[in-house]
Order: sequence, then structure tokens, then C-alpha cells
Amino acid sequence: MRIFYLYLSILTILLFPVFYFRFVNPSPANRLLFLRIFLFIEFFLLSLLFYYNINSRLFKKLILIILIPFTIFSIYDYRISADGVFTYLPLVAECLLLLIYIVFFFYESIRIDSNVVLYQTSIFWISVAFTIYSAGNFFLFLYAKNSMQNDNFKMHYNIIYGTFTILKNLFLCIGITMKNYDSNNKKSDLDLNNIWEIPTEYQKNNQ
Repeated sequence: MRIFYLYLSILTILLFPVFYFRFVNPSPANRLLFLRIFLFIEFFLLSLLFYYNINSRLFKKLILIILIPFTIFSIYDYRISADGVFTYLPLVAECLLLLIYIVFFFYESIRIDSNVVLYQTSIFWISVAFTIYSAGNFFLFLYAKNSMQNDNFKMHYNIIYGTFTILKNLFLCIGITMKNYDSNNKKSDLDLNNIWEIPTEYQKNNQ
């Protein structure tokens, strides 16, 4: 959970330059630069958060490997984008990858016995928060690049994005009040590196 608190701290710090370059000394280029920095740090820290809460060594390696192309893609997208223009493609990639991490986290949690009730842990509510945010905004970000010039789309964008952001923050607040999730409390006779292995109890019940 230290990673998540670091994420919240960085979010708070980066809000100041974003606010400054939007309202005090308007500069779209500088504002979007800080937004891109936050996006990269957000994905990096959330990836580490799931890295430490997923048991499968194979999937852990996958998370670390994905960080490399995401970093390259983010830098490339920034270099080819016009000043003051945000393409939304890094956000689309982030939402998709986070959903993959979260789905696998829940899948693994279902297959493994634990001494901790999952919905009483921080990581559960953090996962729910970013599931709602990523799934709700994925297609919104996907179409935003070519549709933000449309005033009607921009209005709906603000409503949809604002709604899912508020829901995300509400669930994050719940997560902060919960106990830390300790993956060492998990107990299972499964081979966690074989993500397709059928749980023993399921095999017994279906023989």
C-alpha cells in the first residue's frame, strides 16, 4: 500500500502545475506535459501495485515487460503530437492494460484460498475503482481524439468522465480505510505459474 500512497502523493503534487498552467498562466503545452508525466507515473505505480499483489511469477514478468513498450509508446506519442494536443492514445492503452491486470488479479483471487476476506482489503476496492474508471472511459478516450471538436461530444465527455472519476474516487476512499492486502496470506496447492490449472476442489466436485 505504500505504492498507492505514493501514487496519491504524486497526484496531489502534479495538480499544482496543472492548475497553474490552466488558470494562472495558461499554457496548454506545459499543462499537457504535466498530465502526460502523471499518466506515465500513474501507470508505472499501479503496475507495481498489482505486481506485488499477484502471485503468478509468469504474470509478474509480463507486467514488468509491458512497462517497457508503454514507456516507449508514451514518449513516441508525445514527440509526434502537436504542441497543446493530447491524442488520448496513452490513456486508451492504460485503461486496457489495467483492466487486464485487474481481471487476472480477481481470477487468481478466486482460485486461491486466503486467510483474508478479499472485500475487506484495500487492493479489492482499488481494483474495483480502476475497473469502473477504465471500463467506463475506455471507449470515451478511444473516440475523443477525433471528436473533441464537436461541442455536443465535449459536453457528454465531461459528464461521463466526471461521473466515472467521482465513482473511482469514492471507491478509492473506501479502499484507504481498509486493511492492507498481504499476498503472503494466500494458501493454495495450485501451481501459480500455470494460470490455466483447474482448482483441486473444482476437480473433486466434478468427477
